[in-house]
Amino acid sequence: MEQLIFLIGALVAILIAIVLFKTNIGISLFLGTLFFGFMTQPIQKVLSIMFLTLVNETTVLLIVVAIEIVFFVNLYSATKLIDEAQSYIVSKVRNLKLLAITIPSFLGLLPIAGGALLSAPFVNMIGNDLELNKSEKIFINVWYRHTLLFACPINDALILTAALASINLSSLIVFLLPSMFVMFVCGYPLLMRKRGQTEVRLVGRRSSGMSLVPFMLAVAVATILAIILNMGLYGIALGTLIGIISLLLIGKPRGTSVLKSFMDKRTLTIALVLYAAMLLKGLITSTNVPASISMLGLMFPPLIFEMLLPFFLGYVLASISGAIALSFATFAAGMVLTVHDVALIYGSAFIGYTVSPFHLCLVFTAEYLKTNITSAYRYMLPAAAVTIASLIALTLV
Repeated sequence: MEQLIFLIGALVAILIAIVLFKTNIGISLFLGTLFFGFMTQPIQKVLSIMFLTLVNETTVLLIVVAIEIVFFVNLYSATKLIDEAQSYIVSKVRNLKLLAITIPSFLGLLPIAGGALLSAPFVNMIGNDLELNKSEKIFINVWYRHTLLFACPINDALILTAALASINLSSLIVFLLPSMFVMFVCGYPLLMRKRGQTEVRLVGRRSSGMSLVPFMLAVAVATILAIILNMGLYGIALGTLIGIISLLLIGKPRGTSVLKSFMDKRTLTIALVLYAAMLLKGLITSTNVPASISMLGLMFPPLIFEMLLPFFLGYVLASISGAIALSFATFAAGMVLTVHDVALIYGSAFIGYTVSPFHLCLVFTAEYLKTNITSAYRYMLPAAAVTIASLIALTLV
């Protein structure tokens, strides 16, 4: 039980460092992990686990995939193909209500820093025609940026979840699809009852269907290799690599743009979060913490661990990868998890992150529309509750 106390202390320290002192989440998680390791085990053993984690196949693949995804997303922006893709979608999806959810959904699959600001002007323009108020525009832009991402095979948080829980990625995605559909449907009734213009007015911007090819290739190949052919992380890595190659061939970026896209500080942060998560899992499994957590699990309803705690971590950290890392490397380490349990933990953390007031998508959208963040909660919180309820229902089936 003493080791569990040290773990709780490390978690509290990590939360304080991130939330109050705004310390980089990768550094906070790594230092907190080292604190736990050195307080519970001999230095030699900690150093050994650190090395074994670093050369672990899963750890290496996770970091490679994360680097690829960040590079791919940055290249999409650097080549301006992301702008062409948006214009192309606008030219093909003429129905305003469908377009209001298509643009943020597409951009959400490419988690670009500040990406909410890319879709916000479109949602604002379309929202004016549909007579949406500002809080409704915030909800549409933020919520639909995360619907398809929820079960996307190139979502790094989902990949991390499957790795930490040691389950098949395809099984997890299949289980999440019904809740993704529920999440998608949650916002559409809001649009259905709106009146106003029904078709978009085309703007004179360059658009090309070729701009969608790299993204479609990456997702399609990654899905086929990772899920259908059961290649796991190797499939994700190969699929993303093919997307990068096609992006280089179609976009023809300059050398400086390629280098700048690769040298992104987010790469180091994500890599450090992934390594720290795998390290924390390794350190915990070599202690009696899992047994202590199992004993506590007999005293509390499973929902406390599987739904409330991940939701809280996602809400407080406003980082899905950080919430997943802490969830599966700590309290979930002492639980016997089925795919149902893993989906509920992941989904709860994801929804908590989505509605967090610290979530940059929410902050950026509210700033763009010059309104209060909390004004959108009248729509976001019910949608979040319905989505989580669907995950709970699926675990009971």
